[in-house]
Amino acid sequence: MKTFDLTPDPKVLLALTHTPMQPLDALCELIDNAIDSFQAAALQGNPIKNQLILINLPKPSDIQIGSGRVSIRDNGPGLSKEKAELALRAGFSGNNSYDSLGLFGMGFNISTGKIGRKTRFFTAQKEEKQGIEVIVDLEKMRSAKTFKVPVNDISKPPDFTSGTNIEISEWWPDGNPNSGFVKKLVQYGMPKVRQEIGRRYASFLRKKDIQIIINDEKCEPYEHCVWNEKRFVENKHGQIHAKILIDKTVGAQTRCLSCNGLVESGKKKCPNADCGSSSLRTIDEKIHGWVGIQRFDDPTRFGIDLIRNGRAIRIGEKSAFFEFIDEFKEAIKDYPIDGPYGRIVGEIHLNHVPVDFLKQDFQRSSPEWQRAMEYLRGNSSLQPTKPGAELNVSPVFRLFQGYRRVRKIGRGDMYMGYWSEVKNAPDRISREVEKEYYDKFLQKLPGFYDDTEWWKLVEQAEQRPLEELITCPGCNCENLKGHDVCSICSFILNKKTCINTKCKKEIAASAKSCQFCGESQVPEIILPWKCNVCGKNNPAEAATCADCASPQDSLPLLSKERLFGLSNKSDDLSIDACTIKLADGSYSNPIKIESYIMKEPLRVCGRSDTLPQFSLKNPDSIVIFLDLQHPLFKSLKVRPEYLISSEAALFIFDSNRRLSGSQNEGIHSLAFLTWQVLNKRWRSALEESPELLRKDISSFFMSIREKAPSILQDKIEDIYGDLGEANIKVLVDNMLSQGVNIESLKELKNSGEFLRFVDESVFINSFKHYPEKFFDGHFWNNAWNKIGDVSESIRQNLQSRTKSLYLNCLEDVNTFLKNKLSDPITIQRARASLLILQKEVM
Repeated sequence: MKTFDLTPDPKVLLALTHTPMQPLDALCELIDNAIDSFQAAALQGNPIKNQLILINLPKPSDIQIGSGRVSIRDNGPGLSKEKAELALRAGFSGNNSYDSLGLFGMGFNISTGKIGRKTRFFTAQKEEKQGIEVIVDLEKMRSAKTFKVPVNDISKPPDFTSGTNIEISEWWPDGNPNSGFVKKLVQYGMPKVRQEIGRRYASFLRKKDIQIIINDEKCEPYEHCVWNEKRFVENKHGQIHAKILIDKTVGAQTRCLSCNGLVESGKKKCPNADCGSSSLRTIDEKIHGWVGIQRFDDPTRFGIDLIRNGRAIRIGEKSAFFEFIDEFKEAIKDYPIDGPYGRIVGEIHLNHVPVDFLKQDFQRSSPEWQRAMEYLRGNSSLQPTKPGAELNVSPVFRLFQGYRRVRKIGRGDMYMGYWSEVKNAPDRISREVEKEYYDKFLQKLPGFYDDTEWWKLVEQAEQRPLEELITCPGCNCENLKGHDVCSICSFILNKKTCINTKCKKEIAASAKSCQFCGESQVPEIILPWKCNVCGKNNPAEAATCADCASPQDSLPLLSKERLFGLSNKSDDLSIDACTIKLADGSYSNPIKIESYIMKEPLRVCGRSDTLPQFSLKNPDSIVIFLDLQHPLFKSLKVRPEYLISSEAALFIFDSNRRLSGSQNEGIHSLAFLTWQVLNKRWRSALEESPELLRKDISSFFMSIREKAPSILQDKIEDIYGDLGEANIKVLVDNMLSQGVNIESLKELKNSGEFLRFVDESVFINSFKHYPEKFFDGHFWNNAWNKIGDVSESIRQNLQSRTKSLYLNCLEDVNTFLKNKLSDPITIQRARASLLILQKEVM
């Protein structure tokens, strides 16, 4: 009987190597095969001790001249000749789909073929004296038009007991789709390659069962810098811990191990007519791992790692968790929406969810993926006011409710900070401090690897600095630092010995004369001293300067040491590398601008007025100190960004005076250079638009909507009864637009939740009638009933003034929101009113 030979042309194998794949993914495919060999040995009862994967990558200089090789060697059990043939065959996989990493035999062919034209495959088993060598030369196979490749039995090298070694060489030339593939891999740099491999295989490396060594250095497992699971924030949703551990089985299914077909529960054989296998297996759809909060927020370094059988398939996955596709197929961004920075991270193992054949992603249309996502992030938007959110009890939804934004520095939103004397409130720490702490975390230093030292900064943010006290040894009473004698028992706290050699009694350190012998204690100074603050020469006996009254050891008022001690750095007003386009088309040299906010005024000796700003200039940097309480900022409303830009412009102007000729008139000027700095660094922050202001006003009213049902709880019935026909219509329209069933209105009325859908004017009217419900920490921090021990008339006067101020501001912003106003004066007034309303919000 005649037959057809259906062996594909070798060109098919070459075409497979053109499959899109990143160099690191190709390397991971080969690492997967090595790990699978270790797991296979363990399942057979012959576990490998000291499991090792050795990887050697060529130098860029070797690749440049066409030499060098990529090698991956493991000390696994090795393969027999039959299994080696199957492993090298394109499209074959001897692995089951649930326990192994190398799901498709095709992965080996694609990965090696993308890296180079020639692959040497050598494998040997422990009990054999010889190993098997196979050379896969893609160019020769194409020329010979055959898939047959030579197999050689050769002696094992002296240091080779068992395992497999893969060597890839002969890089693809220019013009080939895979040209430059291996070059791209090594150009990442060895530290980056080790770092990426350490993250993708962190689950294995943390157990220390397997070591992966690249060019003689170990890959260290990636560690997430997260808060301890015992830390928590507390809000209206209760206590929400910063790390949620997950171990949940969401279902089970029976699969055929031969064809991977789904088998109904209770069946003994595969229902597929072409299969009929009785090799079945029940697969638990188990989800385990954790989601939590990173100790710092970042614009890119957040998201959840999704892992299958120990290897991370998705790194920092965001869209699956932080976007929601509604019933109209529109994507709703859920997080972060209050700023560009995020901090929700995690590691989730989804061993049962299928992946695509190159393991780039999970099969997101599969039922297993859908069930996993339903448990992890729920079937609604993460935003609490969106339809269905009230039924969402998923771990990611819960984290979002506690940590969606960083607004309350300290324990409120669990973020590091310090007490700002200027703001009289907590302020966040500098990004430089965060980086310093993270570097110490990576070094695994005690207190920084765990979160002890980080937590101190969280607690510190809410602690007002206290004046240091000294305990008296005589009576245990506390005295202010600097007091030499206890104010209670007269015990001498700070002593010195009388200079009279006949007396030598102990007296207070500040005593100018001895109380026992009357001897003067002021040492005789031959030379006068010069004041460091104003430069005046003072007589020897003077303790303070005659002109400026500064103590003898005072630092100059504008000295760097003094100013640094009285200020905090502002990241928002700093620029890492300020550079702009010059008049001749070139770019100015980068300048580092560091801005610091003063805790007290910038004083100059001999003058009663103070400076708004003071700068220290270096060859490539400027340090700027700003007193934001100065009238220039407080009264005249000048933005500090303008002064900083002017300083930068002056620096750039002086550094490029060669451009000051008439040919560059107007372009190389302080005004134009200042504009360029402002435009490049702060335009979006300073630009006020009607749309942006309306968005901010809407956000403010949304915060009232969220709290109104609780703060107006005992007035709900009265407020609903006062709703006119127009307000009822707005209420119903808003419910319909947000997908809320009108039939639930009665329930919403009883609970007060209808307030989430009413017009803004309802809140203004409620404030008119019940202002006491909004103050004393209910919505605003301002005192109302807790004004203090004052007469009733004074209390009523203060309450009346507070109510008038806030009512005017509420009406201003509501008028702007409802009417399409855009003139600058109206915008300024509405913005000023909004700032007043936002200032004391809880």
